[in-house]
Amino acid sequence: MRNIEIIRMQLNFLVTQARQDIYTLSTLSDNSLKPQILQRLWDALSTIHFLSEWLAKEANSNHPTLPAQPYTQNPTGNGNQAQIPPITPLPTPMSQSNQRTFTIEELSTFTGKNGRPAYVAVNGIVYDVTNNRAWAAATHFGLIAGKDYTKEFASCHAGQQSILATLPIVGRLV
Repeated sequence: MRNIEIIRMQLNFLVTQARQDIYTLSTLSDNSLKPQILQRLWDALSTIHFLSEWLAKEANSNHPTLPAQPYTQNPTGNGNQAQIPPITPLPTPMSQSNQRTFTIEELSTFTGKNGRPAYVAVNGIVYDVTNNRAWAAATHFGLIAGKDYTKEFASCHAGQQSILATLPIVGRLV
């Protein structure tokens, strides 16, 4: 039951944060903050979606364990209810001429340290995770920015391409 209580507290925090962000957006006069607030709302809703799906699966299981990743799904906790697929935002289009190419060595310099942005690659595409909440301090569950995480993404987030669709694309890995 301890794990369930931790998840419940995290869900309550995320809902409170989302409410505050919605209020802030409704009173915002400076539009330069809007993309950051919308990204934080998207991240919070993704996490709520993952956690609620985890809770629904654990409700049907005899041995609950903590989830490995912070993304959520079905808030009802009812494992028998049909799941609603996540909404996938349209990726930011990048023309081929504007797209930068990175070698693995170049990518390794984008660690989020010393004022540099934090980049990661998945399936040959390089994403900017600098301002992504799941990559706070340029780390994500022990993974550090500046590397190709194609295998790790496939093993932890299989079928969850919508996660990548929320990240800015900065180039391609060659």
